[in-house]
Amino acid sequence: MNTKPSHPSTARARLHTLALVRFAKYAVEVVAVVLAVFGAAGRSWAVEPWPEVPLPPKADVQWVAQSMRVNGVPTRVMQFQSRASRGEIIEYYSAYWSGGYEHKASVRPLGEATVVGQMHGPYLMTVKVEDGAGGTSQGLISVAQVLGSKEDRSPGELPLMNGAHVVSVVESDDPGKYSREMVIANPQPPSSVTQFYQASLVNAGWLQIQGNDIPRTPGGSAGAFVVFARGGSEMQLSIVETRNRRGSTLVANLVTKDTGPSPN
Repeated sequence: MNTKPSHPSTARARLHTLALVRFAKYAVEVVAVVLAVFGAAGRSWAVEPWPEVPLPPKADVQWVAQSMRVNGVPTRVMQFQSRASRGEIIEYYSAYWSGGYEHKASVRPLGEATVVGQMHGPYLMTVKVEDGAGGTSQGLISVAQVLGSKEDRSPGELPLMNGAHVVSVVESDDPGKYSREMVIANPQPPSSVTQFYQASLVNAGWLQIQGNDIPRTPGGSAGAFVVFARGGSEMQLSIVETRNRRGSTLVANLVTKDTGPSPN
């Protein structure tokens, strides 16, 4: 690959790749954990409005996505930063979601965070909270229509290498564009993955418009960031070496412009 000097967009893409992998892993794990607690996976529900989730106390809240699908499951996500502690956030949602529900709220550890969850009809409401600086807290609020949704982990038009498998598919409809981000685990190293997709996508009519190698650093992983364009679509590939250096994680982001909801 013709290596160009790294620039801020490459660094942002690398950080976005790691953030997406963490979010997708969180979303898949928390759905499995909370459904196991409530035993609701086999039920059927009539269509009903999305539930309103109370905002955390003493918090600043921003939307991450109002129209997202995680492995085919419709999902809404907000992020927050609160002056309240992790314990206060857990106590707040545990109390709020334990009145008027069939079961008490579920409280489970997930890595360095804590997840509070509750079912509301076909919807799974969760708050993932972790410690912030100086006794504060931060986290994610999500609502997912887990019941009645069909799981989708198809790579779509993206070819897969031998031994690769799709970990997650995150779709979002944003003003003026639609994006489909796939996290794919590959047993091959980043260099082989990069070469495979350069050849495959160019043969499929894509034009490579950017390519950056990411050298291995102390405590870091090698990888690459490659961008292709075709018509009104752009394919961004972020390839990161796994920690054990026995494979790589590919995040492929297909962005199709002029297809999302109109800006307000």
